[in-house]
Amino acid sequence: MQELIEKGKAHVLADFTGAPIRYADRWWRPDEGQWYALDEAGSALVDAQTDRWRAAHATVVPSEPSPAPDATTNQAPGES
Repeated sequence: MQELIEKGKAHVLADFTGAPIRYADRWWRPDEGQWYALDEAGSALVDAQTDRWRAAHATVVPSEPSPAPDATTNQAPGES
């Protein structure tokens, strides 16, 4: 699985031990040195939770940093 990740063919859900891996349209989980595919329902649930997390994260963490306020007026650029 590590080789697939390095080649960009598989993607880790997050950076923690035991994180599921997305590969071949399924989520996979490690267990005692083996990888097991989640069934379709399990993969669909992880996909739904991942979509919710991405949407929530996007509302809290902007994709571009806000411009710094002007030091003399303490206003953001474009404010008057």
